[in-house]
Amino acid sequence: MSDFGLDLPLVHAGKVRRLYAWPDDRLLMVATDTISAYDFVLDTPIPDKGAVLTQLSLWWFEQLGVENHVVSTEVPDAVAGRALVVEKLAMVPVECVARGYLTGSGWAEYQASGTVCGVPLPAGLVDGSRLPEPIFTPAAKADLGEHDENITYEQVVAQHGEELAAALRSATLDLYRRAEEIARERGIILADTKFEFGRRPDGTLVLADEVLTPDSSRFWDADGWRPGEALPSFDKQFVRDWLTRDSGWDRSGDAAPPALPDDVIAATRARYVEAYERLTGAPFAPGAAGAGVDAAAAEKDDEPAPPRRALPANEWVELVASASGADLLVGGARSASDLAEPDAGPQRAAPAASDSMTGMARVVVDVMPKPEILDPQGKAVTGALGRLGFTGLTVRQGKRFEVEVDGEVTEDVLAQVRDAAEKLFANTVIESYDVRVEER
Repeated sequence: MSDFGLDLPLVHAGKVRRLYAWPDDRLLMVATDTISAYDFVLDTPIPDKGAVLTQLSLWWFEQLGVENHVVSTEVPDAVAGRALVVEKLAMVPVECVARGYLTGSGWAEYQASGTVCGVPLPAGLVDGSRLPEPIFTPAAKADLGEHDENITYEQVVAQHGEELAAALRSATLDLYRRAEEIARERGIILADTKFEFGRRPDGTLVLADEVLTPDSSRFWDADGWRPGEALPSFDKQFVRDWLTRDSGWDRSGDAAPPALPDDVIAATRARYVEAYERLTGAPFAPGAAGAGVDAAAAEKDDEPAPPRRALPANEWVELVASASGADLLVGGARSASDLAEPDAGPQRAAPAASDSMTGMARVVVDVMPKPEILDPQGKAVTGALGRLGFTGLTVRQGKRFEVEVDGEVTEDVLAQVRDAAEKLFANTVIESYDVRVEER
Protein backbone atom coordinates (compact mmCIF):
# COMPACT_ATOMS: atom_id res chain seq x y z
CA MET A 1 0.00 0.00 0.00
CA SER A 2 1.53 3.29 -1.12
CA ASP A 3 2.31 6.09 1.32
CA PHE A 4 2.01 8.60 -1.60
CA GLY A 5 5.20 10.33 -0.42
CA LEU A 6 3.36 12.13 2.38
CA ASP A 7 5.60 13.54 5.11
CA LEU A 8 2.91 13.13 7.76
CA PRO A 9 2.62 10.90 10.84
CA LEU A 10 0.61 7.77 10.05
CA VAL A 11 -2.13 7.34 12.65
CA HIS A 12 -3.90 4.26 11.33
CA ALA A 13 -3.77 1.93 8.31
CA GLY A 14 -6.83 -0.13 7.42
CA LYS A 15 -7.62 -2.41 4.48
CA VAL A 16 -8.34 0.50 2.14
CA ARG A 17 -7.83 3.77 4.04
CA ARG A 18 -4.95 5.45 5.77
CA LEU A 19 -5.29 8.17 8.38
CA TYR A 20 -2.56 10.77 8.83
CA ALA A 21 -2.19 13.45 11.48
CA TRP A 22 -3.22 16.90 10.21
CA PRO A 23 -2.93 20.37 11.78
CA ASP A 24 -5.62 21.68 14.13
CA ASP A 25 -6.30 18.21 15.52
CA ARG A 26 -7.73 16.99 12.20
CA LEU A 27 -7.01 13.87 10.16
CA LEU A 28 -6.11 13.38 6.52
CA MET A 29 -8.10 10.36 5.29
CA VAL A 30 -6.64 8.79 2.14
CA ALA A 31 -8.40 6.06 0.16
CA THR A 32 -5.94 3.74 -1.59
CA ASP A 33 -6.61 1.55 -4.63
CA THR A 34 -6.30 -1.59 -2.50
CA ILE A 35 -9.02 -4.21 -2.79
CA SER A 36 -9.86 -7.01 -0.40
CA ALA A 37 -11.75 -10.26 -0.83
CA TYR A 38 -12.58 -13.05 1.58
CA ASP A 39 -10.72 -11.23 4.38
CA PHE A 40 -7.50 -11.01 2.34
CA VAL A 41 -5.99 -7.72 1.20
CA LEU A 42 -4.94 -8.48 -2.38
CA ASP A 43 -1.56 -7.51 -3.77
CA THR A 44 -3.10 -6.15 -7.00
CA PRO A 45 -4.64 -2.65 -6.79
CA ILE A 46 -7.60 -1.46 -8.85
CA PRO A 47 -6.59 1.83 -10.57
CA ASP A 48 -8.58 4.88 -9.39
CA LYS A 49 -10.68 2.86 -6.95
CA GLY A 50 -9.74 5.11 -4.04
CA ALA A 51 -10.70 8.22 -6.01
CA VAL A 52 -14.09 6.71 -6.91
CA LEU A 53 -14.81 5.91 -3.25
CA THR A 54 -13.81 9.39 -2.07
CA GLN A 55 -15.62 11.38 -4.74
CA LEU A 56 -18.78 9.30 -4.54
CA SER A 57 -18.82 9.70 -0.75
CA LEU A 58 -18.55 13.47 -1.17
CA TRP A 59 -21.46 13.48 -3.58
CA TRP A 60 -23.59 11.47 -1.18
CA PHE A 61 -22.70 13.70 1.78
CA GLU A 62 -24.02 16.63 -0.25
CA GLN A 63 -27.21 14.81 -1.22
CA LEU A 64 -27.99 13.62 2.29
CA GLY A 65 -27.31 17.00 3.92
CA VAL A 66 -26.54 15.62 7.40
CA GLU A 67 -23.79 16.30 9.92
CA ASN A 68 -20.66 14.58 8.62
CA HIS A 69 -16.95 14.50 9.31
CA VAL A 70 -15.69 16.30 6.17
CA VAL A 71 -13.77 19.50 6.93
CA SER A 72 -12.05 20.24 3.61
CA THR A 73 -11.13 18.88 0.19
CA GLU A 74 -7.92 20.97 0.14
CA VAL A 75 -5.34 18.18 0.32
CA PRO A 76 -1.78 17.56 -0.91
CA ASP A 77 -1.49 17.20 -4.69
CA ALA A 78 -0.21 13.64 -4.34
CA VAL A 79 -3.59 12.52 -2.99
CA ALA A 80 -5.89 14.97 -4.76
CA GLY A 81 -9.25 13.40 -5.54
CA ARG A 82 -8.74 10.50 -3.16
CA ALA A 83 -8.28 12.25 0.20
CA LEU A 84 -10.23 14.43 2.62
CA VAL A 85 -9.44 16.44 5.71
CA VAL A 86 -11.85 15.16 8.35
CA GLU A 87 -12.75 15.69 11.98
CA LYS A 88 -11.15 13.54 14.65
CA LEU A 89 -14.10 11.75 16.24
CA ALA A 90 -14.70 9.11 18.89
CA MET A 91 -15.87 6.36 16.54
CA VAL A 92 -18.69 4.06 17.63
CA PRO A 93 -17.44 0.47 17.09
CA VAL A 94 -20.63 -0.67 15.34
CA GLU A 95 -21.16 -1.28 11.63
CA CYS A 96 -24.63 0.21 11.15
CA VAL A 97 -26.12 -1.90 8.36
CA ALA A 98 -29.46 -1.19 6.70
CA ARG A 99 -31.07 -3.79 4.46
CA GLY A 100 -33.94 -3.12 2.12
CA TYR A 101 -33.54 -6.39 0.24
CA LEU A 102 -32.79 -9.93 1.35
CA THR A 103 -29.43 -11.24 0.13
CA GLY A 104 -25.88 -12.13 1.21
CA SER A 105 -25.38 -13.24 4.81
CA GLY A 106 -28.94 -12.12 5.56
CA TRP A 107 -30.30 -14.59 3.02
CA ALA A 108 -28.20 -17.38 4.54
CA GLU A 109 -29.53 -16.64 8.04
CA TYR A 110 -33.11 -16.31 6.80
CA GLN A 111 -32.96 -19.76 5.21
CA ALA A 112 -31.88 -21.25 8.54
CA SER A 113 -34.08 -19.31 10.98
CA GLY A 114 -36.46 -16.96 9.18
CA THR A 115 -34.66 -13.99 10.75
CA VAL A 116 -31.84 -11.56 9.97
CA CYS A 117 -29.82 -10.44 12.99
CA GLY A 118 -32.76 -11.41 15.18
CA VAL A 119 -35.33 -9.51 13.08
CA PRO A 120 -38.18 -11.88 12.07
CA LEU A 121 -39.17 -11.70 8.40
CA PRO A 122 -42.22 -13.00 6.48
CA ALA A 123 -42.15 -16.52 5.05
CA GLY A 124 -41.74 -17.14 1.35
CA LEU A 125 -38.98 -14.64 0.57
CA VAL A 126 -36.22 -15.52 -1.92
CA ASP A 127 -32.71 -14.24 -2.53
CA GLY A 128 -33.15 -10.67 -3.77
CA SER A 129 -36.66 -10.11 -2.37
CA ARG A 130 -37.54 -6.57 -1.36
CA LEU A 131 -38.36 -6.42 2.34
CA PRO A 132 -41.67 -4.95 3.55
CA GLU A 133 -39.65 -2.30 5.42
CA PRO A 134 -35.89 -1.63 5.68
CA ILE A 135 -34.33 -3.26 8.72
CA PHE A 136 -31.38 -2.36 10.96
CA THR A 137 -28.91 -5.26 11.18
CA PRO A 138 -25.77 -4.12 13.03
CA ALA A 139 -22.40 -5.82 13.12
CA ALA A 140 -19.58 -5.63 15.63
CA LYS A 141 -16.42 -4.21 14.07
CA ALA A 142 -13.60 -6.73 13.92
CA ASP A 143 -9.83 -6.28 13.92
CA LEU A 144 -7.99 -5.97 10.60
CA GLY A 145 -8.07 -9.32 8.82
CA GLU A 146 -11.05 -10.59 10.78
CA HIS A 147 -14.68 -10.70 9.69
CA ASP A 148 -17.27 -8.39 11.25
CA GLU A 149 -19.80 -10.32 13.34
CA ASN A 150 -23.53 -9.77 12.90
CA ILE A 151 -25.19 -8.89 16.20
CA THR A 152 -28.72 -8.04 17.32
CA TYR A 153 -30.10 -4.64 18.23
CA GLU A 154 -30.41 -5.87 21.82
CA GLN A 155 -26.66 -6.54 21.87
CA VAL A 156 -25.99 -2.97 20.71
CA VAL A 157 -28.19 -1.73 23.58
CA ALA A 158 -26.29 -3.90 26.05
CA GLN A 159 -22.91 -2.65 24.82
CA HIS A 160 -23.65 1.05 24.23
CA GLY A 161 -26.89 1.91 26.01
CA GLU A 162 -30.46 2.40 24.82
CA GLU A 163 -30.08 6.07 23.88
CA LEU A 164 -27.11 5.61 21.55
CA ALA A 165 -28.46 2.35 20.11
CA ALA A 166 -31.78 4.01 19.26
CA ALA A 167 -30.00 7.01 17.69
CA LEU A 168 -27.84 4.71 15.54
CA ARG A 169 -30.83 2.71 14.33
CA SER A 170 -32.93 5.78 13.58
CA ALA A 171 -30.15 7.57 11.70
CA THR A 172 -29.20 4.45 9.73
CA LEU A 173 -32.73 3.71 8.53
CA ASP A 174 -33.44 7.36 7.72
CA LEU A 175 -30.26 7.63 5.64
CA TYR A 176 -31.00 4.37 3.85
CA ARG A 177 -34.53 5.41 2.89
CA ARG A 178 -33.33 8.69 1.45
CA ALA A 179 -30.40 7.13 -0.40
CA GLU A 180 -32.51 4.27 -1.74
CA GLU A 181 -34.94 6.74 -3.29
CA ILE A 182 -32.13 8.78 -4.87
CA ALA A 183 -30.50 5.66 -6.32
CA ARG A 184 -33.79 4.26 -7.60
CA GLU A 185 -34.41 7.49 -9.56
CA ARG A 186 -31.15 6.72 -11.36
CA GLY A 187 -32.01 3.14 -12.23
CA ILE A 188 -29.99 1.57 -9.40
CA ILE A 189 -31.26 -0.51 -6.49
CA LEU A 190 -29.56 0.04 -3.13
CA ALA A 191 -29.99 -3.44 -1.66
CA ASP A 192 -28.07 -2.79 1.54
CA THR A 193 -25.39 -0.51 2.92
CA LYS A 194 -23.40 0.17 6.05
CA PHE A 195 -22.73 3.45 7.81
CA GLU A 196 -20.25 4.38 10.50
CA PHE A 197 -20.76 7.12 13.06
CA GLY A 198 -18.54 9.03 15.45
CA ARG A 199 -19.15 11.47 18.28
CA ARG A 200 -17.81 14.93 18.81
CA PRO A 201 -16.67 15.97 22.30
CA ASP A 202 -20.13 17.48 22.89
CA GLY A 203 -21.78 14.13 22.11
CA THR A 204 -23.11 15.06 18.64
CA LEU A 205 -23.50 11.98 16.45
CA VAL A 206 -21.73 12.50 13.11
CA LEU A 207 -21.75 10.45 9.90
CA ALA A 208 -18.16 9.40 9.11
CA ASP A 209 -15.92 7.23 6.94
CA GLU A 210 -17.12 6.42 3.41
CA VAL A 211 -20.82 6.44 2.56
CA LEU A 212 -22.86 4.62 -0.06
CA THR A 213 -19.95 3.44 -2.20
CA PRO A 214 -19.54 0.11 -4.01
CA ASP A 215 -17.31 -0.99 -1.12
CA SER A 216 -19.84 -0.21 1.60
CA SER A 217 -23.04 -0.95 -0.32
CA ARG A 218 -24.65 -3.49 -2.58
CA PHE A 219 -25.91 -1.81 -5.76
CA TRP A 220 -27.92 -3.64 -8.42
CA ASP A 221 -29.06 -2.54 -11.86
CA ALA A 222 -32.82 -1.98 -11.50
CA ASP A 223 -33.49 -3.27 -15.02
CA GLY A 224 -31.89 -6.61 -14.14
CA TRP A 225 -33.55 -7.10 -10.75
CA ARG A 226 -35.21 -10.52 -10.70
CA PRO A 227 -35.64 -11.99 -7.20
CA GLY A 228 -34.50 -15.58 -7.01
CA GLU A 229 -31.90 -15.15 -9.79
CA ALA A 230 -28.25 -14.12 -9.72
CA LEU A 231 -28.00 -10.33 -9.28
CA PRO A 232 -24.63 -8.86 -10.36
CA SER A 233 -23.58 -5.89 -8.25
CA PHE A 234 -21.52 -2.75 -8.90
CA ASP A 235 -18.55 -3.80 -6.80
CA LYS A 236 -15.73 -6.33 -6.64
CA GLN A 237 -17.86 -9.27 -7.79
CA PHE A 238 -15.53 -9.77 -10.77
CA VAL A 239 -12.72 -10.32 -8.28
CA ARG A 240 -14.65 -12.77 -6.12
CA ASP A 241 -15.86 -14.74 -9.14
CA TRP A 242 -12.37 -15.03 -10.63
CA LEU A 243 -10.85 -16.12 -7.31
CA THR A 244 -13.41 -18.85 -6.69
CA ARG A 245 -13.97 -20.07 -10.26
CA ASP A 246 -10.94 -19.43 -12.44
CA SER A 247 -7.83 -18.70 -10.39
CA GLY A 248 -7.19 -22.15 -8.98
CA TRP A 249 -6.94 -20.64 -5.48
CA ASP A 250 -8.06 -22.81 -2.58
CA ARG A 251 -10.22 -20.54 -0.42
CA SER A 252 -10.15 -23.04 2.43
CA GLY A 253 -6.35 -23.14 2.54
CA ASP A 254 -3.81 -20.84 4.13
CA ALA A 255 -2.26 -19.47 0.94
CA ALA A 256 -2.96 -15.89 -0.05
CA PRO A 257 -4.92 -15.27 -3.29
CA PRO A 258 -2.91 -14.89 -6.51
CA ALA A 259 -2.39 -11.63 -8.39
CA LEU A 260 -5.33 -10.46 -10.49
CA PRO A 261 -5.09 -10.64 -14.30
CA ASP A 262 -5.43 -7.49 -16.39
CA ASP A 263 -8.95 -8.26 -17.65
CA VAL A 264 -10.30 -8.70 -14.12
CA ILE A 265 -8.62 -5.45 -13.03
CA ALA A 266 -10.12 -3.56 -15.98
CA ALA A 267 -13.59 -5.03 -15.52
CA THR A 268 -13.60 -4.24 -11.81
CA ARG A 269 -12.46 -0.66 -12.36
CA ALA A 270 -15.11 -0.20 -15.03
CA ARG A 271 -17.81 -1.40 -12.64
CA TYR A 272 -16.76 1.07 -9.93
CA VAL A 273 -16.62 3.95 -12.41
CA GLU A 274 -20.01 3.00 -13.85
CA ALA A 275 -21.58 3.13 -10.39
CA TYR A 276 -20.14 6.61 -9.86
CA GLU A 277 -21.26 7.95 -13.22
CA ARG A 278 -24.76 6.48 -13.11
CA LEU A 279 -25.41 7.80 -9.63
CA THR A 280 -23.93 11.27 -10.01
CA GLY A 281 -24.72 11.82 -13.69
CA ALA A 282 -21.19 13.21 -14.13
CA PRO A 283 -18.09 11.78 -15.83
CA PHE A 284 -15.49 10.43 -13.43
CA ALA A 285 -12.27 12.47 -13.18
CA PRO A 286 -9.65 10.75 -10.96
CA GLY A 287 -7.93 13.91 -9.69
CA ALA A 288 -11.01 16.10 -9.29
CA ALA A 289 -11.47 17.98 -6.05
CA GLY A 290 -14.73 17.22 -4.31
CA ALA A 291 -17.87 19.28 -4.54
CA GLY A 292 -19.73 20.64 -1.57
CA VAL A 293 -19.14 23.23 1.13
CA ASP A 294 -15.51 23.62 2.18
CA ALA A 295 -15.78 24.10 5.91
CA ALA A 296 -12.16 25.20 6.15
CA ALA A 297 -12.88 28.26 3.98
CA ALA A 298 -15.71 29.24 6.29
CA GLU A 299 -13.45 28.89 9.32
CA LYS A 300 -10.92 31.34 7.82
CA ASP A 301 -13.56 34.04 7.98
CA ASP A 302 -14.60 32.96 11.48
CA GLU A 303 -18.08 32.37 10.13
CA PRO A 304 -20.02 29.16 10.62
CA ALA A 305 -20.38 26.94 7.58
CA PRO A 306 -23.84 26.95 5.98
CA PRO A 307 -26.21 24.47 7.65
CA ARG A 308 -26.29 21.05 6.07
CA ARG A 309 -29.59 20.01 4.59
CA ALA A 310 -30.99 17.62 2.01
CA LEU A 311 -31.40 19.21 -1.42
CA PRO A 312 -34.36 18.52 -3.71
CA ALA A 313 -33.40 17.02 -7.04
CA ASN A 314 -34.19 20.18 -9.03
CA GLU A 315 -32.03 22.30 -6.72
CA TRP A 316 -28.87 20.20 -6.69
CA VAL A 317 -28.78 20.20 -10.50
CA GLU A 318 -28.51 23.99 -10.50
CA LEU A 319 -25.85 23.90 -7.79
CA VAL A 320 -23.70 21.54 -9.83
CA ALA A 321 -23.69 24.06 -12.67
CA SER A 322 -22.58 26.94 -10.48
CA ALA A 323 -20.08 25.02 -8.36
CA SER A 324 -18.29 22.78 -10.84
CA GLY A 325 -16.99 25.44 -13.22
CA ALA A 326 -14.58 24.14 -15.81
CA ASP A 327 -15.00 20.58 -14.55
CA LEU A 328 -18.31 20.49 -16.42
CA LEU A 329 -16.41 19.61 -19.58
CA VAL A 330 -14.40 16.74 -18.15
CA GLY A 331 -14.36 13.97 -20.72
CA GLY A 332 -13.41 16.12 -23.70
CA ALA A 333 -14.53 19.26 -25.50
CA ARG A 334 -17.71 18.74 -27.45
CA SER A 335 -18.60 19.99 -30.89
CA ALA A 336 -21.55 22.28 -31.60
CA SER A 337 -23.58 19.27 -32.72
CA ASP A 338 -23.45 17.90 -29.17
CA LEU A 339 -25.86 20.62 -28.10
CA ALA A 340 -28.64 18.64 -29.74
CA GLU A 341 -30.37 15.50 -28.50
CA PRO A 342 -28.53 12.33 -29.68
CA ASP A 343 -30.15 9.56 -31.67
CA ALA A 344 -31.03 6.51 -29.59
CA GLY A 345 -28.98 3.36 -29.84
CA PRO A 346 -25.37 2.59 -30.69
CA GLN A 347 -24.11 4.22 -33.84
CA ARG A 348 -21.75 2.38 -36.17
CA ALA A 349 -19.11 4.28 -38.12
CA ALA A 350 -18.36 3.10 -41.64
CA PRO A 351 -14.77 3.13 -42.86
CA ALA A 352 -13.68 5.02 -45.95
CA ALA A 353 -14.07 3.53 -49.40
CA SER A 354 -10.90 1.51 -48.98
CA ASP A 355 -10.52 -1.23 -46.38
CA SER A 356 -7.99 0.78 -44.37
CA MET A 357 -6.79 4.29 -43.62
CA THR A 358 -3.10 4.97 -43.52
CA GLY A 359 -1.14 7.83 -42.00
CA MET A 360 -1.62 9.50 -38.65
CA ALA A 361 -5.13 8.75 -37.44
CA ARG A 362 -7.02 7.87 -34.28
CA VAL A 363 -10.32 6.16 -33.57
CA VAL A 364 -12.72 8.23 -31.49
CA VAL A 365 -15.60 6.85 -29.45
CA ASP A 366 -18.23 9.36 -28.34
CA VAL A 367 -20.52 8.07 -25.58
CA MET A 368 -23.78 9.84 -24.73
CA PRO A 369 -26.67 9.11 -22.37
CA LYS A 370 -29.73 7.89 -24.24
CA PRO A 371 -32.52 10.48 -24.60
CA GLU A 372 -34.79 8.72 -22.12
CA ILE A 373 -32.07 8.54 -19.42
CA LEU A 374 -31.81 11.19 -16.71
CA ASP A 375 -28.86 13.50 -17.45
CA PRO A 376 -28.53 15.89 -14.48
CA GLN A 377 -25.11 17.16 -15.53
CA GLY A 378 -26.38 18.06 -18.99
CA LYS A 379 -29.34 19.84 -17.43
CA ALA A 380 -26.95 21.72 -15.17
CA VAL A 381 -24.93 22.95 -18.15
CA THR A 382 -28.11 23.90 -19.99
CA GLY A 383 -29.24 25.92 -16.99
CA ALA A 384 -25.87 27.64 -16.71
CA LEU A 385 -25.99 28.59 -20.40
CA GLY A 386 -29.41 30.13 -19.88
CA ARG A 387 -28.17 32.21 -16.98
CA LEU A 388 -25.32 33.44 -19.19
CA GLY A 389 -27.78 34.62 -21.84
CA PHE A 390 -27.61 31.70 -24.28
CA THR A 391 -31.03 30.62 -25.51
CA GLY A 392 -32.34 27.66 -27.47
CA LEU A 393 -29.43 25.37 -26.50
CA THR A 394 -30.00 21.99 -24.83
CA VAL A 395 -26.96 20.01 -23.68
CA ARG A 396 -26.54 16.29 -23.20
CA GLN A 397 -23.12 15.64 -21.65
CA GLY A 398 -21.16 12.57 -22.60
CA LYS A 399 -17.64 11.17 -22.77
CA ARG A 400 -15.00 11.02 -25.50
CA PHE A 401 -12.43 8.24 -25.79
CA GLU A 402 -9.47 8.56 -28.16
CA VAL A 403 -7.89 5.27 -29.22
CA GLU A 404 -4.40 5.56 -30.74
CA VAL A 405 -3.82 2.88 -33.36
CA ASP A 406 -0.43 1.28 -33.98
CA GLY A 407 -0.58 0.83 -37.73
CA GLU A 408 -3.44 1.00 -40.20
CA VAL A 409 -7.05 1.62 -39.16
CA THR A 410 -8.65 -1.42 -40.74
CA GLU A 411 -12.10 -2.94 -40.42
CA ASP A 412 -10.61 -5.39 -37.90
CA VAL A 413 -9.33 -2.48 -35.80
CA LEU A 414 -12.71 -0.76 -35.90
CA ALA A 415 -14.38 -4.02 -34.89
CA GLN A 416 -12.06 -4.24 -31.88
CA VAL A 417 -12.88 -0.68 -30.86
CA ARG A 418 -16.62 -1.33 -31.20
CA ASP A 419 -16.23 -4.41 -29.03
CA ALA A 420 -14.35 -2.33 -26.44
CA ALA A 421 -17.12 0.29 -26.56
CA GLU A 422 -19.74 -2.40 -25.91
CA LYS A 423 -17.83 -3.99 -23.04
CA LEU A 424 -16.04 -1.09 -21.36
CA PHE A 425 -16.47 2.44 -22.73
CA ALA A 426 -20.27 2.55 -22.70
CA ASN A 427 -22.99 1.13 -20.52
CA THR A 428 -25.29 0.24 -23.41
CA VAL A 429 -28.31 -0.01 -21.11
CA ILE A 430 -28.28 3.76 -20.62
CA GLU A 431 -25.77 5.04 -23.19
CA SER A 432 -25.36 5.11 -26.96
CA TYR A 433 -22.00 5.45 -28.69
CA ASP A 434 -20.51 6.50 -32.00
CA VAL A 435 -17.24 5.09 -33.40
CA ARG A 436 -15.42 7.11 -36.03
CA VAL A 437 -11.97 7.67 -37.50
CA GLU A 438 -10.42 11.11 -36.95
CA GLU A 439 -7.57 12.32 -39.13
CA ARG A 440 -4.62 13.88 -37.33
